[in-house]
Amino acid sequence: MSEDPKITLARDSYDALAKGDLDHVRDNLLADEVVFHVPGRGPLAGEYRGKDQVLGYLAKFTEMTDGSVRFEPDSIIPGEDRTVVTVRVQGERAGRQLDDRGVHVFRITDGKISERWSYPQDLYNIDAFFE
Repeated sequence: MSEDPKITLARDSYDALAKGDLDHVRDNLLADEVVFHVPGRGPLAGEYRGKDQVLGYLAKFTEMTDGSVRFEPDSIIPGEDRTVVTVRVQGERAGRQLDDRGVHVFRITDGKISERWSYPQDLYNIDAFFE
């Protein structure tokens, strides 16, 4: 039995981020009108619309962490038009350590990520990490 394409798409997004391959993310994984919802009050919090803004967010995220942050999906659960990923996020920045678990919810349209919501377990910790 082959893997559900929604699982493959979510897994590919984490693999591409781990490699720093934003070109692959842009060209193969994101819908043109993609929206990322990033909670909190830190410098990365906000809503990012369109490939350019989403890629800018991902590049800034990578830059602020010197590429140290790793997303490790624990489970990927496909649904009708949403895919839920439980994920562990680890990294370091300015002498601070990050080790958080959370949930990413992807809306997938026509085989592309059209929307993503992030729900960290400890939002205060995430905000403090990026301050």
